[in-house]
Amino acid sequence: MAGYRLREGTARVAERTLLRRRKKQIGISALILLLAAQFVPVGAHNPALVPAQSIYETQPVPEAVRSIFENSCHDCHSNRTRWPWYSHVAPVSWMIAHDVHEGRRHFNLSEWGSYSDQKKEEKLESICEQVTNGDMPDSKYAFFHRKIRLTQDQRDAVCAWVESLR
Repeated sequence: MAGYRLREGTARVAERTLLRRRKKQIGISALILLLAAQFVPVGAHNPALVPAQSIYETQPVPEAVRSIFENSCHDCHSNRTRWPWYSHVAPVSWMIAHDVHEGRRHFNLSEWGSYSDQKKEEKLESICEQVTNGDMPDSKYAFFHRKIRLTQDQRDAVCAWVESLR
């Protein structure tokens, strides 16, 4: 009976040692993958600005609405994105670059002048709808950047501006 307990105890020690070794191998592998991921290029850049195409040059935008756009919309919806340090660290950089490229594709304040009148109308309607519903600013971004969240007064100002252009 004592021999059985000794073998059982030795087996447990060996099992724990093996488990620790596996955890260490997994941790080292994960670290190597994370370091290697830093060498995968990501498109974290701003396209050239054409000031004449900016919404501020092609539409009358009240200062209050401009301030809202600059504070809460520019990082994803313009060619003036501020890329913070963590936007250059994979895998976070991949998500941020994807979100910015998607944001610009849907609506770009820097390229407003290149939109057709119909597209401008659609975008204006979408802006008001998205800020009213709380879909914009994006909840992932707002979670980490609390200052960009819109108050009800700011939402109302954006929608009032949109209505004034129709």
